[in-house]
Amino acid sequence: MRIRSPRASSPAHRLLLLVILMMGLLILRLAWLQLFQGSAFLGQSRDNQFLEKRIPSARGLVLDRQGQALALNVTACELSLSRRALESDSTLAPKICRILGWPEKRLEALYQGACEEGLSRIVLERDLDQERILRVEERLPDLPGLRLRDWARRTYPRGELAAHILGYVGEVSPEELETWRGSSRAYFPADLMGRSGVERRYQDRLRGQDGKELFLVNARGSLLQTVERLEPVEGETLRLSLDIGLCAVLDSALAEWGLGAGVVMDIESGDLLAAASRPAFDPNFLSGGMTAPEWNKLREDPSRPMFNRVLQAGYAPGSTFKPLVALAALEEKLLHRSSFEPCGGGLDLGTRYFRCWLSSGHGKVSMESSLERSCDVYYYQIGDAIGVDPIADMARRFGMGSRTGLDLGSEQAGLVPDSDYYNRRFGKGRWTRGYAWNLSIGQGEYLCTPLQMAIVYAGLARGDILPSPKLLLGESLPSSRRAKKLGIEEPHLRRIRKGLFRVMEGPLGTARESAVPGIPSAGKTGTVQNPHGLEHAWFCGYAPAKNPRIAIALIVEHGEHGTDIAPIFSRLVEYWLRERGEF
Repeated sequence: MRIRSPRASSPAHRLLLLVILMMGLLILRLAWLQLFQGSAFLGQSRDNQFLEKRIPSARGLVLDRQGQALALNVTACELSLSRRALESDSTLAPKICRILGWPEKRLEALYQGACEEGLSRIVLERDLDQERILRVEERLPDLPGLRLRDWARRTYPRGELAAHILGYVGEVSPEELETWRGSSRAYFPADLMGRSGVERRYQDRLRGQDGKELFLVNARGSLLQTVERLEPVEGETLRLSLDIGLCAVLDSALAEWGLGAGVVMDIESGDLLAAASRPAFDPNFLSGGMTAPEWNKLREDPSRPMFNRVLQAGYAPGSTFKPLVALAALEEKLLHRSSFEPCGGGLDLGTRYFRCWLSSGHGKVSMESSLERSCDVYYYQIGDAIGVDPIADMARRFGMGSRTGLDLGSEQAGLVPDSDYYNRRFGKGRWTRGYAWNLSIGQGEYLCTPLQMAIVYAGLARGDILPSPKLLLGESLPSSRRAKKLGIEEPHLRRIRKGLFRVMEGPLGTARESAVPGIPSAGKTGTVQNPHGLEHAWFCGYAPAKNPRIAIALIVEHGEHGTDIAPIFSRLVEYWLRERGEF
């Protein structure tokens, strides 16, 4: 028989071993929590003691060169409703609609829009008036899910004026919130982000830096005291090169015509003094929030008011391109010859007859008078003599075919066709001299923007360099965007300038009726063929003709004749050089 120790088999002994084991496990767990998890629990403990609140920063202002406000912030009251509250209480919608004076269909449309966009809250009003604020506040305890919130609404006091340059803002999307999540510059719901123009290009500078406030709270979450406050830093105030008064003159003149665009540029600095695209839009409506139907109506408008014709529209330059063709001929030592046939109203090329705009013909013309009277036959003969490549090379020297670098979004580079272009398109040797004839009068495949043509005429006025456009006053451009030397011989430039001067001041000039009394100017009319309707009208020029200060490019879609829109040039010159006392 085996004898067991009473102590070994005792229940008390087994209990003791179990207690020792549990104590050991507890000590190990406490050591783990203290040594390896202590910092995490300390942070959670602090979170239980403190509450941090974000203080949104104010968006920076946008001013014109004179300090006039173009974009600023005003306090507005937003009314929003929880989707969940609306879905769970069928009596809520009629109550809210009675307070706001709405038909219920309006709320239904907003609800559908919020569902489609995946939003948890429905924005009912972005800028609620004081009377309805009081009505809502009175009923707020009985309307679960309804919320009033003050916010800084972006407003544009000049409405449509310079809208395509300024752009507009909109609330960040759920996708953008996710993209920036965890970043030191993270966005939060209802934050504003630039969507186009200056607002988009300079978003980081306009946005500012949020502040924060740290509160001590008790176990119930009640605020006890403010522990720390870090003030927000307002976004940078941007001063643009635009003069809003000059913009107004340009915009009102273009509005009389309907569709078009214009640019006024300082020849020395490259500053954009004015820019306008017509038709335009009011950024206040976009920044204040639009319903999906409202946005679709604006976007699908056949006149395309959101389209920035200054930068995004590509047009053939028409006869405003002739000065560059003449320069190319001078560089090729062609125009010392007097072998050009006189203009009899057109010229034969094989079986095709190329017409001049003046069917009776201009007779014998010089290079200067060819610009003054805009003789097409003279330029057909240049194109035939030098071909497409010298003309394309000169166009590129003046910036055509390349983006200007004024990064406001979707800028059109334009098109400068040369022999390589036609060889790729048609095959080597399978295209005719007629293409050079067409290009020599600025028709055919050439595409350019009004901004590019303003730069071309600024270059013709200066002669030494091609200015680079600037939009911020006093901005220093990177080396890649600095003014480039043109390398044009001065005697050649003098001849071109003389011809452009005669366009406005000569007895037979195509824009002589628009000469500015007391301010001799230079320019060129142009007409562009349009397969979809009436021809487009161009006018480009600079003023004064001697010691020029500004260059201007104008286009009016379906305007037919550059002569007809030349008075806009005159109005701009009058305003900038005379009414401001600069001439």
